[in-house]
Amino acid sequence: MKTMKTVLSGFLAGVVLALASPAHAAVVDFDDMSAGGKLSTLSKYNPYEGLTWTNSWFLGDTAVNGYSNGAHSGTQFVSNGFGVNNLGISSATAFNLDGAWFATPATNGSKATWINITAYDAANQLIGSTGNIAINGSYSWVQASFANVSRLTITRDKGWFVMDDLSISAIGPVPSPVPEPGSVALLAAGLLMTGFAAKRRKS
Repeated sequence: MKTMKTVLSGFLAGVVLALASPAHAAVVDFDDMSAGGKLSTLSKYNPYEGLTWTNSWFLGDTAVNGYSNGAHSGTQFVSNGFGVNNLGISSATAFNLDGAWFATPATNGSKATWINITAYDAANQLIGSTGNIAINGSYSWVQASFANVSRLTITRDKGWFVMDDLSISAIGPVPSPVPEPGSVALLAAGLLMTGFAAKRRKS
């Protein structure tokens, strides 16, 4: 029974750690800020959500003329101000990028037809690129799946684009799915019952 107690004690310690540790996943949706019905530089909020945004990222909301479709969720979004190409996002701490949602605004100006996300590590070595992904007036998910990222560049062929709901996750290799707290607790309870039943049989 001593072995069973040891196993259960170790497992329960692991359960406590699992329940205490956050999943470290986040969706950057910009909705905790207010653009106030205009486009304004995002870099003044650096580091926003732990990320440093280059000067050409502009925060906007759906009240801005020509950007009624600008947000994928909520009302806030970011755009390449003045149609600038080659925008950057960086962090002093490595992160994983799952992807982001992109579209083109409803404005009459020039609009991008594709987006490309390229990722680099802390040594400025290339991690990977999404390739040129087509976008239009309806939001499209651009899958990235890059781990240990220190810097991103986002390029397009021409004109404007909007981005929302940037999905980043834990530092280091892409993590395995974190068990739901309820399922962990049920598993712990099941093992405890098994140990209790074994003890009764030996009594």
